[in-house]
Amino acid sequence: MKTYLSEIFSSVQGEGPYVGERHLFVRFCGCHRDCIFCDTNTDRTETVLIEMEPGSGNFEQVPNPLTVDQLVELIKQVDRKKNNRRISLTGGAPLLQAHYLRELLPRLCGEEYSIYLETAGDLPQQLKSIIEWVDVVAMDVKLASVTKEPATFPAHWQFLKTCRDFDVEVFVKLVLSAETHEGELMEVAKGIRKAGGENTLVVIQPMTKAEKTDAVPTGEQLLRWQDKVAGVLPNVRVIPQTHKMMEML
Repeated sequence: MKTYLSEIFSSVQGEGPYVGERHLFVRFCGCHRDCIFCDTNTDRTETVLIEMEPGSGNFEQVPNPLTVDQLVELIKQVDRKKNNRRISLTGGAPLLQAHYLRELLPRLCGEEYSIYLETAGDLPQQLKSIIEWVDVVAMDVKLASVTKEPATFPAHWQFLKTCRDFDVEVFVKLVLSAETHEGELMEVAKGIRKAGGENTLVVIQPMTKAEKTDAVPTGEQLLRWQDKVAGVLPNVRVIPQTHKMMEML
């Protein structure tokens, strides 16, 4: 079995409550979403870019697609110093490659890696097929007023409930822009509480300026939204994309 990857590299986690932790990132090609603020090229690439020396900016290229054996070996090479706390599966949308992950994840868990899944949070059946090997789920709930795509709330709620049913650590990330509709935001907060419980951690992530949009929210907006969401879910934080500030991968 093979799949297409775009990058493999070691860096600090730049988003969410694990910000600053050292992670080894495996970035998958392909995504079923087209969020207006997305800053990642999700198209299939002819080669995988691999940064063997973290932070060097020097990349080796390996032809796509990769077998599970090839990927495991590359991960061992990048992590030869054993200083990455977790393997972060990102994209794109890793869950589009659920069959590949069913073969990959037991191998990585056998090497005693902790698996951190970054996901759009709307593919619950694919999640169920691999959740037994996942330690942390960083799931988005996507607002139509921000993404400019139709909302998929029922799939999000099923996804979040699956994490709770399997007792997997999960937090919800809300990317918000200056165009966020407050009514939609409060609908989302209530949906998160119902599906995941009142103690679900919510991270408000201010949108970063992107090629297709510059609707970056103001500080006043972010504080107001934090107060509103906190009226429904007490554990809500505002955390930007810190790796962008540090100009890191």
